[in-house]
Amino acid sequence: MRAHMFKQIGRDALVALGRELAAWKPTPERALYGVEAVISVVLSVALAHLLHLPNTWWAAISGFAVMQTRFSASAQRGLHRVLGTIVGGLLGAIVGPMIGDRPWLFVPVLGAISAVCVYRANGSSASYAWVLGGITWVMVTYQAHELLTFRPTASFAMLRVAEVCVGTFACVTVSGVFHVGILWYERRHPASKVAAAAVASANAPRPTFETLRHARMVLAVQAGAAVAILAALTYALKLPGFAQALVTTIAVLILPPTSIVVRSQKPVADKMVQRVVGCLIAGAIGIALLPLMQGQVLPCLLALAAGVWAGCHVQTGKQGASYIGVQFTVAFIMVFVQDHAWSADPHPAMMRLAGILTGIAILTCVMLLAARLSFLPISEEATP
Repeated sequence: MRAHMFKQIGRDALVALGRELAAWKPTPERALYGVEAVISVVLSVALAHLLHLPNTWWAAISGFAVMQTRFSASAQRGLHRVLGTIVGGLLGAIVGPMIGDRPWLFVPVLGAISAVCVYRANGSSASYAWVLGGITWVMVTYQAHELLTFRPTASFAMLRVAEVCVGTFACVTVSGVFHVGILWYERRHPASKVAAAAVASANAPRPTFETLRHARMVLAVQAGAAVAILAALTYALKLPGFAQALVTTIAVLILPPTSIVVRSQKPVADKMVQRVVGCLIAGAIGIALLPLMQGQVLPCLLALAAGVWAGCHVQTGKQGASYIGVQFTVAFIMVFVQDHAWSADPHPAMMRLAGILTGIAILTCVMLLAARLSFLPISEEATP
């Protein structure tokens, strides 16, 4: 993997973002999606505060991540997120206390869990369930190395499940209400061509598992190696932000089937660079705004709503900066929605963003090694 490739990808990402911002023109569909996402995130935060959940931002991210442009897609994604989190939490609560104090076993097990889940997620019709299951399983298992016994580990897992369920419930509820409203509107107006196009795209044929087998295996090996390295470093050096590093490592290795078929690391590099760009922009803007908000509820909510809406607008654009929009929104939520209450303290947000950058750095090193060992071509031109 060459440095100039990352520079070119970075330039392309910034140019795409510039085109998107220059062509800033909300359509009714894009504006509606942004409004739904904003209401979902705000409702998630309100419910999490009402229930005194410790990690409000997890609920808020669920409220955003589950939201799709169609209600059926949001409901399916929500089901996969909840089921994956429940299964992953249960397995983590069982396995974690058994191996938490044995680093020689603990580190490779975390890597193996991540590898299996990335392999299954790429190309699977239940991809999102595998992703959330793997992330939750590793997070709970990792937490067990500090908690050691079953009861506190299970409590941690239950809270994680509760936060995801709250955000998912808020999202599906908001999406369902808007869906009913749109159906009522469409009974009095012609059918939407955009909706028909979305359905046609959703019904496009998918490559088979056999077609994807080699590339899926390479992505799984990279995920396992990167997570094992992160776990070892965090275990030994007490590095903060393991959760964000873990999510980053797994998320950027989950690709659409068409990108996996290319058998190139460039799609992963694209996601890595766009994730960094989105997070850095959101972090810079969000951390600059925090002191101005002074921890007051209304200014924080207004800033959060503006950030989520702007990120959703970029996400639904056609200029090639969609993933920047997703990562900007996630990072903006991590900055403004902190743990128990609104706060002007930037330290928790900076630790989370540092975790994301750490995950990218470790995965880059793993990809460099994989390229040197000729596991996978780096560029599309090198594809056999």
